[in-house]
Amino acid sequence: MRGKSKITEGGSASCHIGIDLLGSDTPPSELLDAILSYSRELPHSIHLTLFVTPSLVERTRPPTDNVLFHIVEEVITMEDAPLSAIRVKKNSSLCLGIRMLKDGLLQAFISAGNTGALIACAKIELPELPHVDRPALLALLPTRFNEIAVLDVGANTAYKAQHLVQFASMGVAYQKSRGIALPKVGLLNIGSEAKKGTPELQMAYNELLSLSQKENPSFSFSGNIEGRDVFHGEIDVLVTDGFTGNVFLKTAEGIATVIMEDLHSPFVQESSPHIKRILAEIRQRLNYAEYPGAILCGIDGIVMKCHGNSNPKSLISSITIASRLVQHQFLDQVKIELEKNI
Repeated sequence: MRGKSKITEGGSASCHIGIDLLGSDTPPSELLDAILSYSRELPHSIHLTLFVTPSLVERTRPPTDNVLFHIVEEVITMEDAPLSAIRVKKNSSLCLGIRMLKDGLLQAFISAGNTGALIACAKIELPELPHVDRPALLALLPTRFNEIAVLDVGANTAYKAQHLVQFASMGVAYQKSRGIALPKVGLLNIGSEAKKGTPELQMAYNELLSLSQKENPSFSFSGNIEGRDVFHGEIDVLVTDGFTGNVFLKTAEGIATVIMEDLHSPFVQESSPHIKRILAEIRQRLNYAEYPGAILCGIDGIVMKCHGNSNPKSLISSITIASRLVQHQFLDQVKIELEKNI
């Protein structure tokens, strides 16, 4: 590694972010070029450590002092079995990044690589936050009026009511870090009535309702939300289990992709400048490939997982989000919310 600095304890404004450029479906050279170009705009307080192979940077130098290369020889691929990969490839970019986060050499770590390996390594190396039984993946989803935090979107397939309440607390903390004072929470279900869904969903409903009715609550509860109503933008946090959340998210992405393809039709290209401008805004809002990665909430470290096929803009968006989470002390806010609501 060319240069290495321990993060200063206390009130340092510096933010050290590690970025794994390896193991995704996007060519690492494409990601590297975009980040090096973007790094020229970074404030001096933000430092990037890029995990790269020797061949990737043999004729490349960091353009600024706040970009470092960490050379690795091992890469966990998308085809690798997660648990065996992190045992066998201990010096891979993914494993080294998580360990550096654990050791305080990084304050956030971003990867577009193997999701299962990233989650497994993070859960093994990093302690869980107090009152968290299972970490969850939090993803942003565009709606008509705002961006909502959806969790879990893939970290857990089995769940209990208390897990959903924990997910809600972590989503509330995230939206508060974005400036929403009293986030509105909804529970994804097959109907809006309180008795709908599984017994665990019904228990989670009652618990979230009770917490929202406490004196000085940290969130308001909008009740059960059907999938078709999510995109109205009337909530800030959508709570669900990892299996359902992953299916919901990928279904939304698929529908958005079809719409975006239709927006490139000859009819659209021949539209007036005003219509083209409106449609361009819609395309930008629906382009999931440019959205920041999902945050692995519930562990003592900021870990973000980008889509395996994310384009460079998604990685750059993730850097922006990660630096904001560090500067807004997101982990401390999560601990506060969990203490209030558990």
